[in-house]
Amino acid sequence: MQNKKIRLAFCLTCLTTVCSIQVATAGESTPYSQYGLGIIQDNDYVPSSSMGGLGAAYRSQDAFNYNNPASLSEAALTSFEAGLIGQFGRRKTNAGSAKIGTTGLDYLSMSFPVIRGHWGMGAGLLPYSSRISYTNDTLQINGQEGIIHNENDGQLYNFFWSNGFKYKEYSFGMNIGYQFGNLSNNELAYPLKDKLVDVFGFGTWYKNSLVVRSLSMTFGAQYHKEFKYGDQKNKTLALTVGLAGAPGHKLGKKSSLDESLMTVDANLLIDKSSSQSYKDFLMDLYTLRPTGFDTLRISENLNTDVHIPGYIQAGFTLADSIRWLIGFDYRYQPWSKYKGYGINSGVSLQNSWRIGVGGEFLPSLDQQKNFFSKLKYRAGFHYERTNLNISSSSINEFGINVGFGIPIVIKLYDEFNTRMYVYAFNLSFEAGSRGTLGNNLIRENYGKIKLGINLNSSWFQKRKYY
Repeated sequence: MQNKKIRLAFCLTCLTTVCSIQVATAGESTPYSQYGLGIIQDNDYVPSSSMGGLGAAYRSQDAFNYNNPASLSEAALTSFEAGLIGQFGRRKTNAGSAKIGTTGLDYLSMSFPVIRGHWGMGAGLLPYSSRISYTNDTLQINGQEGIIHNENDGQLYNFFWSNGFKYKEYSFGMNIGYQFGNLSNNELAYPLKDKLVDVFGFGTWYKNSLVVRSLSMTFGAQYHKEFKYGDQKNKTLALTVGLAGAPGHKLGKKSSLDESLMTVDANLLIDKSSSQSYKDFLMDLYTLRPTGFDTLRISENLNTDVHIPGYIQAGFTLADSIRWLIGFDYRYQPWSKYKGYGINSGVSLQNSWRIGVGGEFLPSLDQQKNFFSKLKYRAGFHYERTNLNISSSSINEFGINVGFGIPIVIKLYDEFNTRMYVYAFNLSFEAGSRGTLGNNLIRENYGKIKLGINLNSSWFQKRKYY
C-alpha cells in the first residue's frame, strides 16, 4: 500500500511539473529558420541522437523511441524521460562572424508496458519546429537609403499518444499527435538620414501570425529476429529492420492566419530601446499611439491552406545482446510539395534527405568490473540535405556525435527478485556545420550538448506471493 502511495505521489508530481513548465525555447536561433515552418526537429532522444539518429530500427526495454512507435512493444519498464539541450557556436558570413547559443527543454515523455512483450504505450511532448531569426538589411526606398528589420519567432509543439504492438517477430505502432503553437513574422522598413532614422519620413510595418491547432499521425513497423551463434550456440545476434513514416496532411480547421500592413510615423521609432524587440515595441506603440499608424490592409482569422508533406524513414540495427550495436538510418521528405506559409522570393523548399550511421559498445557485463566498464559508449554521424534552397544553393548539414549512458541498478520485485541494469542518465555531444559561405550565404558551426534523464520502475506489474 505504501509503495502505491509513493508511486501515486510521483505521478502527480510529474504531471504537475509537466503542466507548470513553460516549455523552453529548445529551437535554434538561425536565419535559416525564417522559411516555411522553420527548422524541423529530428525528435531523436539522447541515446539514438548519440548514434547519428538511429530512429527507424532502434528499440530498447528501458527507453522510448518516438521516431518508430513500433519499438514501444519492447518496453519492459515504466519510463519517465526528459531531455535538456544546450547549443553554442559561431555564425559566419563573408563580412564577419558572431557567437550563437540557446538552451532549453528538448522533450518530455512517459512510456510503460501494458502487456509486457506484446503491447506498450506512451505519451509526451516534443518540439516540432522553431522559427527564430533576427536579420537587418539595407535597401533603397525611392532613391533614399533605408533599412529593413526582419524578426521571426515562435515554435510548434507536438503532444502525442503512442502505442506499439508485437506479434512474433513483427511489431507495429502508431503516434497520434496534436500539433499546436504560433509562428510570427514582423518586418519593419523605414528611411535613414545620416545613418539614423529619418524622423520626417514614414515606415512600413508588415506582420503576420500563424496559429496552429491540428492533428497528425505517424506509423511504424519493425522486424526483430534473434540468431544463435558461437561454438556452443550460447551467443545471440539480433537483427532489427525498421520502417516508419507519415502521410501528408493539411493543418486543421482550427488553425488560422492573421495579416496586416501599416504605415508608421518614423519619428516614433526613435524611442525604441536596444533591449526590446521590434515586435514588442510596435505592439506597445500601437496601443499607446494608434494615431501614429495608418492601416493599409488587415485580415484576421483567415483559413489556412498549409500542406505538410509526408515522409518515410528506414533503417536497420545489428546487435550482440547488449554488448554492442551498429546501425544505419535514412529519412526522405518531399518538401517541394509543401505550400502555405513562409515562402519568400529567391527561396524554394526542396526534397530533403538524411542519413545516419552509428553504434554503441558496452565493455563488460561483469558487475564486479569498475565503473567505466559499465558505461555504454556511443558514436555516430549524420549528413543531411535540408529542405532549403537559397540562391540556387542547397543548405546542407553535417554532424559528428559521441555520447555515453550511465547505468543504475533497479529491483523488479518479481518472483525471482530480479536485479536489472538500466541506463538512467545519457549524455550526447555533437559538433556540426550548416550552410555555406558561397553566394553570400551563412555558415554556422555549432556544438550541441544533450542530457537525457530516464527514471525507470516496474509499475503496473502483477506481483506473485508465495
